[in-house]
Amino acid sequence: MIAMHIVNVTDIRQNASKIITRVVESGEPAVVLQRSKPVVYIVGASAYEEMLRKLEAAENLFRVAETKNTLQEITRLREKMAQRGKQQDSVPLIRELREGRVR
Repeated sequence: MIAMHIVNVTDIRQNASKIITRVVESGEPAVVLQRSKPVVYIVGASAYEEMLRKLEAAENLFRVAETKNTLQEITRLREKMAQRGKQQDSVPLIRELREGRVR
């Protein structure tokens, strides 16, 4: 778990500059509580940018895996149609995938 400063909304109103300085200097984020529940996190710009880079990388990996799975499914359906002796036309295969009629 990441070490985190805990502040409440009143602290932010009275000491915003000090809290931001502490977050920037320590590199540790702060969580702002309102009625004992987190309402916002304060993180340094570099930490936020790093989180965005990691999120984008994870999304790219997901897209690659999803594309790979789709291509494997198209190949499987194409083989299935070849076994039936039908012409290998991609249109019916793609239609089956889109409509979720994969058998």
